[in-house]
Amino acid sequence: MPYMAAVGPATWWPSSALAPAGLLAATSPSSNPEPQTLPFLLPPPPPPPAGYPLLPPRGPIVLQLHPHPGFLAEVDRRRSCSLLQLLKDEGAAPSPEDEKRREQVIRELKKIVMHWAKVVAREQSVPQRLATAMVLTYGSYSLGAHGPESDVDALCVGPCIATLQYHFFVVLRQILEGRPEVSGVQTIESAKVPLMRFRFSGVAIDFTYAQLPVIDASKAINMFSPRLLQKIDERSWRSLSGVRVNEKIVQLVPNSEKFQVLLRCVKLWARKRGLHCHHLGFFAGIHLAILAAYICQRYPNASVNGLFTVFFQTFAHWPWQVPVSLHDEPTDCLHPEGRLMPIVMPCTPPEFCVSNVTKSTFKKIREELTRGYALTKDPLRHDFEWTWLFESFPYAEKHQQFLRIALRAPTFAELRDWAGWVKSRFRFLILKLERAGIGCDPCPSEEVDHTVKEPNMVFYWGLIPEKIIHVDTSSLKEDFMKDVTNDVYGKVKCTRSDVTISVVGLSQLPKSMCTHSVHWQYLQHCMLGYQATSEDQSAGWLGLG
Repeated sequence: MPYMAAVGPATWWPSSALAPAGLLAATSPSSNPEPQTLPFLLPPPPPPPAGYPLLPPRGPIVLQLHPHPGFLAEVDRRRSCSLLQLLKDEGAAPSPEDEKRREQVIRELKKIVMHWAKVVAREQSVPQRLATAMVLTYGSYSLGAHGPESDVDALCVGPCIATLQYHFFVVLRQILEGRPEVSGVQTIESAKVPLMRFRFSGVAIDFTYAQLPVIDASKAINMFSPRLLQKIDERSWRSLSGVRVNEKIVQLVPNSEKFQVLLRCVKLWARKRGLHCHHLGFFAGIHLAILAAYICQRYPNASVNGLFTVFFQTFAHWPWQVPVSLHDEPTDCLHPEGRLMPIVMPCTPPEFCVSNVTKSTFKKIREELTRGYALTKDPLRHDFEWTWLFESFPYAEKHQQFLRIALRAPTFAELRDWAGWVKSRFRFLILKLERAGIGCDPCPSEEVDHTVKEPNMVFYWGLIPEKIIHVDTSSLKEDFMKDVTNDVYGKVKCTRSDVTISVVGLSQLPKSMCTHSVHWQYLQHCMLGYQATSEDQSAGWLGLG
């Protein structure tokens, strides 16, 4: 079966002796010489001899190319090496010193929560020796795919006498704030998975809580009894999901090292292209981990380059009415919030990942997956560079108007709490814009307005109106503030903090958002008339067939 069909002007090689070895199978059908080098390392071909037409004849010339297997293997090897080098240059993996610091932070956290359990026991007149608590890690840290700036997802597993609202969010917070190594503590109490965020010796921690129906939580969680899990409340169940899903992913991927590299690649791509922020309707870490595990599970022998390439090939063509699942059997679990991009967590019973995806963000995710496929699908593109794929998203080129959302508070500590609360409500604002006929491309970057004296945080969202429309920011803010102040926590914070919403043009964007895409012209050409296909002929060169 031919590898591919090249359509367009053909490069002139006056004789078969000058054609790159291994590129055209017709050159030497019997001897199959080993390729000496790659085409892009050869000098330019000589001009056509006298009498040859300088222009190709009318209509496309179709060549059936049969690259030599050795040549394809060399392309794959070089692309894999350059991808690994790019990850290193980008600092995608932490240094040994960073790893030691994280390990030390987790050890200290375990001591703190054990002390906290004794404090709660004393308050509740329970023998202190009986009460225990535990810290479990999950997310990219426990999967081994975290970067130097990645936060650590940690779960505090506490006894039945320690409540979420008081003992975790009040008592444990006070203990943490009393430690000199801890800074920037903020609570997000009304999230679907309530948590505390803080920095411990410079390491960012996302700290969730699960309350077990026993006094000795450490012993119980080590046993992980299914009967015990049936008795916990819904919030604790959701908090435990991250740990359970991590364990299943580790069991299901055939090669943990390849999975870790692929997940680092996918996370770096998502961050560069503005797809890495869950509260803005894009990917959460668990989504990317399951998508990467799906590829590794199905192509256990593929190279790093092969896995990353087929990631885009697979999900650019994915029929998203079908959930992505690591289990072969179909799932009957229902979750309306996952309808645009349903991804099933590999746990028992199966559940859909929590999703904030909206029509606008779903459209951008699909466009970026298609862009990734267009860039990586051709193994014979001689000038290919991974930097094209990881180029920062050019917001200033794609949008003319932006929604500017500025948050202000009297102190930096209050700003952290206020920002965490408002960001958890951002999805409601995106949906309001969509209902008004305005698509939205939220930039995850957090900017600072240095002309304002108060501590502040500013966000810019690209606006994509279906038609020329006036955005009434006053009524938009009024409606949004109803979502922000829909409970006591929001009402209290709103008395000292503020949200300002306005529409700005390109001239009012911060310089950090005014990047230029040097490859956009090429992409427009290679994606012109792009149609999803059910087959891809590059399986052979990626070692997937």
